[in-house]
Amino acid sequence: MIEKIRIKEVASYDSTGIEVNLGKINYIYGSNGTGKTTISEMLRNRDREKFSSCGIEWKPGVTDFDMFVYNRHFVEENFNIRSDIKGIFTLGKESTEILALIDQKKQDAEKHQGRIGNLENNIKQRTGQLETLKTNYTNQCWDLKQKYDETFKEAFTGLRNNRERFMERCLDEAGNNSNELFTFEELKSRVASVFNGPQVKVGVISTIHYDSSIEEQSIFQTKIIGKKDIDIARLISKLNISDWVQQGHKHTEGTDSICPFCQQELPIGFKEKLDEYFDETYTEQIQTLNYSIEKYKGETISFFERIQFLIAEDVPFINKEKVASQFEIMNSTYKENIQLLEKKGNEPSRNVELSSIRSYVEEIKSLVEKANIQIAELNRVIDNIKAEKARLVKDIWRFIVEENKSNNEYYISNLRKGNRAIDGLEKGIVQQGEYKKGLEEEAIELQNQLTSVLPSINEINTLLKSFGFTNFQLAESDERGNYKIVRESGEDANETLSEGEKTFITFLYFYQLINGSNDQDKVNTARVVAIDDPISSLDSNILFMVSNLINNLKKKVRSKDSNFKQLIILTHNVYFHKEISFNKSMSNKRQPDETFWIIRKTGNISRISWYEENPIKNSYELLWKELRENPNSITTPNIMRRILENYFKFFRNVDVNEIVEGFPDEDKVVCNSLLSWANDGSHHVNDDLYVDSNPEQNKIYFEVFRKIFINSNHKSHFNMMMGDFMIDVEGESAEREATREIQLAVEQAAASQEQVNNYRRGEVYE
Repeated sequence: MIEKIRIKEVASYDSTGIEVNLGKINYIYGSNGTGKTTISEMLRNRDREKFSSCGIEWKPGVTDFDMFVYNRHFVEENFNIRSDIKGIFTLGKESTEILALIDQKKQDAEKHQGRIGNLENNIKQRTGQLETLKTNYTNQCWDLKQKYDETFKEAFTGLRNNRERFMERCLDEAGNNSNELFTFEELKSRVASVFNGPQVKVGVISTIHYDSSIEEQSIFQTKIIGKKDIDIARLISKLNISDWVQQGHKHTEGTDSICPFCQQELPIGFKEKLDEYFDETYTEQIQTLNYSIEKYKGETISFFERIQFLIAEDVPFINKEKVASQFEIMNSTYKENIQLLEKKGNEPSRNVELSSIRSYVEEIKSLVEKANIQIAELNRVIDNIKAEKARLVKDIWRFIVEENKSNNEYYISNLRKGNRAIDGLEKGIVQQGEYKKGLEEEAIELQNQLTSVLPSINEINTLLKSFGFTNFQLAESDERGNYKIVRESGEDANETLSEGEKTFITFLYFYQLINGSNDQDKVNTARVVAIDDPISSLDSNILFMVSNLINNLKKKVRSKDSNFKQLIILTHNVYFHKEISFNKSMSNKRQPDETFWIIRKTGNISRISWYEENPIKNSYELLWKELRENPNSITTPNIMRRILENYFKFFRNVDVNEIVEGFPDEDKVVCNSLLSWANDGSHHVNDDLYVDSNPEQNKIYFEVFRKIFINSNHKSHFNMMMGDFMIDVEGESAEREATREIQLAVEQAAASQEQVNNYRRGEVYE
C-alpha cells in the first residue's frame, strides 16, 4: 500500500510540487486541466525518466504490489489499431476446493510477508542502535583528536576536519598498530626534532678534557725547609722560622755581613751557614713549586677558555644556565686556590691542599655527552627523515590507540553483537522469503490448472448486455490467450467503435484486468488500483453503472481477504464523485480509511488541498465555490458555463442563448466566445487540455457572466452565491428572491435524484 506520493517538476507542477498522504480509499477531485492525469501517469510509469523528480513512498515491508492505472493512456494503448486485445487470465470456477486451497496458500504467503516486515522493522531498529553507537564512538575519537591536535597535528594530516575518517583511522590503528608504546613527553620531544627541528645536520661538541692532576701536585703539600745537619737548623726548626730566615737570607746579599733585620754585624761564618742551610736541594724545590704554580694557572685558564663557547655561543641541546652555574663555581674555586698558592710561594714551608673542580667538570662533561647523543640522533633523523616521520606517526597513533582503548573495546564488542543480531534477522528474512516463494509457486501451479481468458470474456459480455450495449461483444482471438471485439455478425468492430463505446468497454476491460492479470503467473498478486475519470464521455445511465462497479471494488479493498489493498479515484465530474463517495451507513460521514482532496490550477501551477470531510456536497454550490476561490484559473470560463447550464437549463429550463440575444452586439461576441470555449473544453477524455487563458480574459468573461444574471432578472441569486466576493453596487436586497430561487432549484434537483434512484433500484448490475 502506498503511504505517500510526491509530484514536482513535471507538467503543471513546479519545483515545490504537491505531497499526498493516502489511505485505503482516496478521492481526488479537480477540474479538467488541473493535473489529474499527470498523477495517474506517474503512478503508471513511475520508473520513467520523465518522473525522476517524483516519488512513491510505500508502507514499510511492502515489496510485491502490482499497480493498475486506468486513464486515457490506458485507453489509447488497449484500443489502438490492433484488433486483438491481450487476454485477461482469471481463475476458473469449476473447482471450489482448489480455489480455497489457492486462497489458503495466498494467506499463508501474506503471513510470511508480515513476518518479513517485522524482521525488517527489527533490522531498522538495530541499525539505528548501531548508528547511535557509531556516532558516540566517533565523538569519543574526535575528543581525543581535539585534545592532542596541537601537539600531534602532523600525524593527523588529512583527518583534522573529518570526524568520520578520523574514527575509521582509530579503528584501523587499533587493529593493526603493534608499535612500542611511548609516553606523551617522549613523543612530544620527538615531534620537536622530527617535525619542528632543524633540517640541517649539526656538528658534535668537542669532548671536554681536564687534567685534575695539576690540582694534586706533591710539591703543594711539601714543606720546603733548609738542610737539617747544620747547627743552626735545630734552632730554625724549633722556632719554625724557616720561611722568615729564608727571607732574611735573601736580604743578606749585598749587606756586607750586616743583619738586614737588626743592622748588627753578623757573626763570623753565619752567612756561610745560611748558605749551607738553604742549599741546592732547597733551591730546586723552590723552583719546582714555582713551576707547578704556573702550570696550574696556565692549564686551568686554558681549560676555562676552551669551554667558554658553551656559554657564549648557541650550542644545540646544551643547558646554558646549568653550564654557566658550574662555570661560576669553578672560577670561584680557582681564585681560592690561587690565593693558597700565593701563600705557599711566600711561605714554602706551608702545606697547601687545593680545592678540586673535577666534579664540576664532570657535570659539564655529562651535559656535553647528553647533547652529543641528541645531536647524533638529530643527524641520524635528518639522514633518514622520511622513515623517521613515518615511524613517529605510527608511534603517535599507538599512543592514541592506548588512550582510546576502553572506548574502542566497548564499540567493537557492541558492534559485533549488533551485527550478529542483524545477520540473524537477515537470515530470517531469507528463510521467510523462501517459505513465501514456495507458497506462491504452489499457488501458481494450482492457478495454472484453472486460469483461462474465457471467464473474462463471459463476464465482460454479460456486463455489456446488462448495460444495453448489444451491437458488439468479445470473442476469442485466433491467437491463444487473446480476444477481439466483434459485431453481432462476427465482423471486427475495433475501428468502428464510438467514443462512448470505446471508453465504456475499455473500463470493463480494465475492471476485469484488475480482477485477473495479463500474466498467468500474477493472477493473485496484491494490487493497488488508480482510476482517472472513467466517465468523461458517458451518459448519466452509464455513470451510475460505473459508479456501482467502483463501489463494489471499494468493498473488496476493505475486505481483509482480498488482494485489492488500495484505491485511488480521480475525477472532474461532481455527480460521479458524489456517487462513489457517498456512505449510506455513516450518513455520508468520512470513514477512517478515506481521504478527500481537491486539486486546482492557478497561474498554470497545480496545487492540492486536503479536506477533513467530503468537500463535494452539492455540485452546484461547489461550482460557485470554485469560482469564488480561483477566479483566475484557466478553467474559470468552463466553470461559468457549467453554472449557467445548471441554473438556467436544469433548474429554470431556460436557454442561455436566448438571454444572450438581449445583449448589445459588443457583449454578444464575448458571451458567445465564453460559451463556445466552455462547450468545447469539457467533453473529451483528455484531462490535461490546456486553453490559453489569462486573468484579463477571465475578468471580461466574468463581467459578461454577471450581466447574464442581471439581464435575466436573477441578479439577487448571483449576489447571494458570490457572497463577500462581490459587493452589490446598486445596494439592492437579494435575500427574498434568492431564497425563492434556491428552494425551487432544490425541489427540482430532488425530483431528478428520485428518478435516478428508481433507475438504480431496478436496473443497476450488481
